[in-house]
Amino acid sequence: MKYPYFFDQAKRKAEVGKNLDDDMPNLVQKIFDELYKGEFKDKLFSCPKSVEEEPILNYLSKKTELDEKIPKNERQCNMVFYEYLKSFKNLINDKYFILITKFVLLFRECFDLTKNKDKTQEERAKLVGTLTPEGLPDLCNEFYGEFLINNEFFGINDQDDRDEIIELIQHFCIWLYKNEYTKSKLSLAPEN
Repeated sequence: MKYPYFFDQAKRKAEVGKNLDDDMPNLVQKIFDELYKGEFKDKLFSCPKSVEEEPILNYLSKKTELDEKIPKNERQCNMVFYEYLKSFKNLINDKYFILITKFVLLFRECFDLTKNKDKTQEERAKLVGTLTPEGLPDLCNEFYGEFLINNEFFGINDQDDRDEIIELIQHFCIWLYKNEYTKSKLSLAPEN
């Protein structure tokens, strides 16, 4: 599946001859430190103490292979989010990879929190990442309009990056639909 417009823009495009895998441990640690050790750490649903405790970042740092034996309708959000990142990491530059990874982690946080808000803290800890992606597109407005705005975008201070989040939401939802992870289709999103 190709997304020529989305990843060909100069601000997103990978640098010629540079492979993000070469710098993945540093990128993953930087993302972890900014989200889970920074000023917004207390506003997050999960509280990993290290990269190894955060599933998506752990998958990235270990270059985990996707288990193709698991049917798509049985895959949990963490693996689907990881598949999304893995699909595009070699098409984008490191700055955009950091943004897209923060988007994925925060979107997952919002989804976990929304779906488990009536659970105790102990119950929530056991459920993080166990949800399937079917309901993700239904969360888009709440994610941007409440979760991000009410939490000062978790330190994503650049207005261009904040605007980019809307395009990432659209892109991700189209990707979910085209990869048969959801039956929900964004009607206003461009097909790129």
